[in-house]
Amino acid sequence: MNKKVLVTVRGLQHEYRNCPDTEIQTIQQGIYKHIQDKHIITYEELSGETSEGTPMPVKNILKISGDSISLSKRGQTSTDMFFKKGHHHSGFYETPYGTLQTGIVTSYIDIKEEPDSIDIQIDYELEFNHSHISGYTVYINIHSI
Repeated sequence: MNKKVLVTVRGLQHEYRNCPDTEIQTIQQGIYKHIQDKHIITYEELSGETSEGTPMPVKNILKISGDSISLSKRGQTSTDMFFKKGHHHSGFYETPYGTLQTGIVTSYIDIKEEPDSIDIQIDYELEFNHSHISGYTVYINIHSI
């Protein structure tokens, strides 16, 4: 895969408390590296604005290794997420308004590697402060540009 990649992340929040499913999608340019049997993708996305109206970047590091994925996000909000089927990951979600304890339980993960692309599907449940929030499906496509 080329060093420059396009990262498409499509997230689906499943129905919760009689609310319909919600979908979001982002497409960002990123940098791909293959180091010690790990695929490492770095990219930035914009999240919110400063009081002056300037978009605030969030730096992301996505690491794919075997049957697991980790995602670190650093910016106005910061978190570390780890996905592996059957695994419960505990962590923190830091915001300007305070920190929440998170829990992620991954029920399904599929990673398809091709010479110029990687396709991922992750199904997981999210908890904040030990309370179930919702189920999610995330599709990630990384391909050379």
